[in-house]
Amino acid sequence: MRSALSLRFLPLLSGEETVEVIPWISGSGSGLSEGAAWCVAAPEVPAEESVSLSGIACWPLPLALASPVDGEGIAVFRGMGVVASAVFSRGIPLFCRCGSGEEETPASEEGDGMDSEVRLCREFALASGHGELLSSVWTGTSPGELLEAARQTAERFPAFLSVDISRPALEASLARERTARVLRNFSAAVALLGAVFCAVQFSLSLQVRSSLDRLSAEAASLYREIAGGTERIVDPLSQARGKLAELKGTGGDDSSLSLFLAHLGKAWTGGETGRKPGFPILDQMRYTGGSAELTGTAQTMEAIQALRSAADSGGFRASLGDIQQIPGGGLRFSLSLRRNDP
Repeated sequence: MRSALSLRFLPLLSGEETVEVIPWISGSGSGLSEGAAWCVAAPEVPAEESVSLSGIACWPLPLALASPVDGEGIAVFRGMGVVASAVFSRGIPLFCRCGSGEEETPASEEGDGMDSEVRLCREFALASGHGELLSSVWTGTSPGELLEAARQTAERFPAFLSVDISRPALEASLARERTARVLRNFSAAVALLGAVFCAVQFSLSLQVRSSLDRLSAEAASLYREIAGGTERIVDPLSQARGKLAELKGTGGDDSSLSLFLAHLGKAWTGGETGRKPGFPILDQMRYTGGSAELTGTAQTMEAIQALRSAADSGGFRASLGDIQQIPGGGLRFSLSLRRNDP
């Protein structure tokens, strides 16, 4: 803002000496701000050692004239070698001027100087479209009037207390502006990096979503190719798992009880002629899921050996266990039947 004001006001000045442009914002709203700006020659900016009371704002002299016109009107002070004038509207200085009046002039001439200053302020008010301010005009010439006006202004317009044109306040304001500029540039860089990062993340998310859609379509296509069904595909993996579960137990199972019984049937019978002559009689079979223990009786040892030889074929291994003589003739035997390891 200070730079913008300098570009606007400095071309209107003589340029022979350095001028400090001091902005003051009294309020803002709806994207607009209002306030004032003081153009002060650099040699006239009060130095730190010239400010006698620490913490007291150093005002531009015309600012102290706001209370006599209640913030709405024209105020002019001439005295003590100084001429100060201001035009106020809604408590905001629209026009301020302060000049030197060190030369001693007769009262009549002094009055002419006061009138000319009032006339200048009236012309400004009319030119700026504030003709309603012409009805409120205050003039003062004594130090007491100026002091009382300043005291009342400080009480009735507390916003003016933030105005300080001293050198320490100006340097502090410039330091804040530099800090704000650095932070603004840093924030802009961070925002730019954030925007780039968001764009990259958005691009990656689109790629991932596209890949997921493609995998889902390929899985559905593969499921239809394999299953060949017309059912609606919702989750190909789960549906394929369900179909595999439906197929469990169908077809041949080499370790099932039926396979053992079929093998024993072939070993015990001779095709379609029934039990082989003289073969042992089976009394008991204990099946344990991968093997079977047989117990039976036979009349001769040769019959037991024949049964073992018949059972020890077709992918099975048969081995004899205990053989005992039973009362009344005959033999009791045990036979272990297991499948050969594939």
